[in-house]
Amino acid sequence: MVLIGLDYGRERTGFAIFMEGLVLPAEPVFGSWSKILERLVEHTERYDDIKVILGLPLSALGKSTELSLEVEEFAERLGESGYCVELVNEVGSSAAAVKLLGKKDRKGHVDSLAACEILKRYLNLT
Repeated sequence: MVLIGLDYGRERTGFAIFMEGLVLPAEPVFGSWSKILERLVEHTERYDDIKVILGLPLSALGKSTELSLEVEEFAERLGESGYCVELVNEVGSSAAAVKLLGKKDRKGHVDSLAACEILKRYLNLT
């Protein structure tokens, strides 16, 4: 099974892949839920059996936010599309990615590195 990590954002969604013991960033998706689903279909065709690990943007106190409610709705939609989805608290994942990259960017590299962080957190939980 291949794990796909997602750092969901309204403008950009970071992607990462865990397979054969490696967590690797992938090209981010710019756009809507349908664009993200298109990318997931591509990964499903390539890897056959995938599980989606979706970052849940809770507040620093662990409370729901407007964006976390949107992410939960998206997780439900992914589930209805046949994907196995797990939510992982993503608090601080983007800050860790910026620290690793050394800067913010508009090309989505930080988002995909944040998706890597989300996958690593999931792997530490399992």
